[in-house]
Formats: sequence, C-alpha cells, structure tokens
Amino acid sequence: MLAVVVVLLLGIGLLDLHFSGHYDVFVPGEAPNAESHVTINAPPSGSPECTPGALCVHKRSGSIHLTTVGVYYSAPIFQLLQAKLDPKDAIYPEVEYPNTPGQEIQAMDTSQRDGEVAALGEVLGYGNLKIDGALVVSVADKTPAAKVLQPGDVIRSADGVSLATATATNLLESAVGAHSVGQTVNLTILRDNKTRDNKTMDVNVGIIKNTTPPPAEIMGVEVEPDFVLPVKINIDASGIGGPSAGLSWALSIVQLVGSSDLTRGRTIADTGTIDYLGNVGDIGGIQQKVYGAEAVGATVFLCPKDQAADARAAAAKVGYHLKVMGVTTLHQAVQDLLAG
Repeated sequence: MLAVVVVLLLGIGLLDLHFSGHYDVFVPGEAPNAESHVTINAPPSGSPECTPGALCVHKRSGSIHLTTVGVYYSAPIFQLLQAKLDPKDAIYPEVEYPNTPGQEIQAMDTSQRDGEVAALGEVLGYGNLKIDGALVVSVADKTPAAKVLQPGDVIRSADGVSLATATATNLLESAVGAHSVGQTVNLTILRDNKTRDNKTMDVNVGIIKNTTPPPAEIMGVEVEPDFVLPVKINIDASGIGGPSAGLSWALSIVQLVGSSDLTRGRTIADTGTIDYLGNVGDIGGIQQKVYGAEAVGATVFLCPKDQAADARAAAAKVGYHLKVMGVTTLHQAVQDLLAG
C-alpha cells in the first residue's frame, strides 16, 4: 500500500513538471502596516510649524493594515492539490482572474491617487480642494486618442474653454459633444503634472461614435477632476499590485492628518477599491484577506459591504473572532471606526 502511495505522489510530481492547469490558486498574502508606506510632507503635530488650521501629521497608537492575496496563475497540478487540502486557499477558473501584464501596476497607481483625493476630501471637504483640469485615467486602445493622450495627462482646456473648475468633466463632455464623429476637439494638456511647471501643449483628438450612448460622441478616454492637493503625499507601494489597497491608503492618510485617532490602539485590517469620491468597491480573494488579517492579529476588518457576509463566514470557518465592518464609502468607514 505504501509503495502505491509513493508511486502516486511521484506521478503527481511528474505531472506537475510538465503540465499547467487552467486554474489560479489564491493563498493568504501579507498584511503590511499601510501607514508605514505613506509619507506626507506636513509638519508633525506639536511642532512650531504646526499652526492652527494647518494639516499636521499625528503620531497615534494602533495600526491600519492592508491585506493582500498571493496568486499562482495557471497553477500546476501539485499546487492545485495543495489548495484542495488547505482550507485557507481557493481555486478559481483562470478566465475569472486573467494575468494581464502591467494591469495590476496601473490599477495600483489609480488606487493611490484616488485614495489621496478621497482622504483629503474627507478631512478638508472637496470644496476646499483646487481643481486644475480633467485628469486622463485611461485611454481606449485603437482610438485616435490613443495616439496623442496617455494616462496621467491633465486636460487644461477644450476648444479654448478652461477646465480648471469643479465642473471640469462636464465641460469636457460638452466640448466633445459639440463635434460630430470624425471631427476633432482641440485640447491643451499638461503632461507630467507632478512638476506643476505649467508646460502645456496643444493636441487635436478625433471624435468617435459611442457604441453604448449616451453620449453619442466620445474621445475614448476616462477622466476625472484633477485635484491639486495642499500637501505632497508619497505612497511606496513596491511589491503591491492591484486596486484593492485603495481603502487602506485613504484610511491611513485620514489617520495621519485627520482630527481623530481611528485606531485607538487597535490593530485594524481592511480591503476595498476606492474612487476619488470615496466610494468603496468589491475586491477579489476576500477569504484569503481575512486570513491575512488573522496573521497580524487584527481585531477589526473593514471590507466592501457586499462582501462582509463572506468575510464573516471565512473567519468563522477557522474560529477567528473578528469584528467585520461592511462599508460602502470612506466616510462610513471613518464613522464606523470612530463609533466602534
């Protein structure tokens, strides 16, 4: 009998060397302290530079941890077998989570920017944040826009109309809608707006038909208001990909410069995408992220509201006593942490 088992295991090992499956394996990842990845160029509280009304960085107890998932794409047979035997792992069809090179990095960049805006919008109020145009978030492939625009460009004006206003995206849509398919809209753009040196250039972008109107005419780009933040924020996301750390970045910034201590000595873990308005969206691998929270001893876990039941079930499965807070917005997350 023992010989048969050994031969079977050897056979699995040989298959593992020569074949790949059509499934991905999710395993619990690390849950680093998100605050340690965030640097804000503002004076520390209590210092002479921390004047009344200024944003200041507070040193507080507790910690906020972003949760991650380790993914084995196109997992080999032996990895699939291990996942079947480990209750903390999960197997998904490859088509559900395709491995697209560069996509996770771009998603992380977006989550950082939107997390920064959402956090300062929560702390200061969006009406107190300056807008200097429409920020290009993404550009559709094989469109006229793809030849002249790229993510990160800031559109300062469209057909001579300034977009440095809270209605930047609406004004841009109106400018595009004033043209017929095949015509061009003239844009003044700022590339590499990190320098804020106001070096702009004019480009003409062709208008294409929208296959799912309204509106009927589009450029094939996704834009959002480009907020000029009153302090410089740097997020070191080295080794972390995807958009699901957005909530962590936002909460960490609120924790560092907000008026209240969100943690009050607690170890808090979270996951969730975020947009610049603070809306929290669903993520993948919720069960594995719960187990990552367990590994760092978190007592509170914030996640998208629609996935809270799955998070609670995952914790119960391994006897992990965890307070799960399902949220839909950053503001709700902040209020829930302050309340409980």
